Amino acid sequence: MFTFSEGLMNKNKNNYNVLLLASLTTAIILGASSLFVTNGKIAVHGISQQQPSIKASNIYQTHTMVLGNNVKNLVIVIPNEGHEDPKQPKELRVVNQPYLPQNAVVNVGTMIRWFNADAGHHHSIALLNNNSKNTPFYESGLFNNFTASKPIKFNSTGIFAYSGPSYDKATPNYKMNGTITVVNQPLVTSFNTTGTSAAGGRPNTIATIIVPGNLLTKISSDLKAQGFGIDNQYPFKSLRGGGSTAGGDKNQVMLVLTSSATNLNQVISSLHKVIPTMPYR
Repeated sequence: MFTFSEGLMNKNKNNYNVLLLASLTTAIILGASSLFVTNGKIAVHGISQQQPSIKASNIYQTHTMVLGNNVKNLVIVIPNEGHEDPKQPKELRVVNQPYLPQNAVVNVGTMIRWFNADAGHHHSIALLNNNSKNTPFYESGLFNNFTASKPIKFNSTGIFAYSGPSYDKATPNYKMNGTITVVNQPLVTSFNTTGTSAAGGRPNTIATIIVPGNLLTKISSDLKAQGFGIDNQYPFKSLRGGGSTAGGDKNQVMLVLTSSATNLNQVISSLHKVIPTMPYR
């Protein structure tokens, strides 16, 4: 596990405002123009750090999820066709962002892994902050579809930009960009579900996936059998349209999953048992 330690931040603790603005600038350059600072509080699309929200409708509309201090783990999912450049003449994406969520606001101490649900494509993640300049301080290395990156735990506040190449020969210059904002979150996330894993307990892990609408009942049942709770959902139309093996049904549903599993590897294993069964190709 890679840990972004307090020691790295302590070297520049007197320059925190400089770091914040510089990191913010980096994030904006990388495409996260929705990040801004208001009255000294980090905000993303108008959601301040005091307002945790895991509503799928907000994630879809704002590309952002804000977690409370009771969420210890976040799985950021690369959706099917997430590698497709939105600027191509023909829309080839299924959902409107390369990561679910593209921007995450998390509490100090949160552990994150990226799960690759982009069928037939490998991915990699590089994470930057102002201290690392142009050299990533975290690199996942390649991870294949239906597998996950190595974890990283964020032990210090700050705004971090992450990016990954699409590995698409048709659009070799397209970068899949996202941000992680780490704050001292005083509030908790309110859940609509309770933990359903064999171990029981309260949810401490969040993951967001997309599901073809015509398979919602089956996939929901499979997810619950693997110990997931389905906190909430949001139906949307596939940007790619229906009828293709890549896009699946024209009606798609975004699901926000919860888990009370004590081991993040268990969550990844459970996702691996369900996501490959969907007809994305």
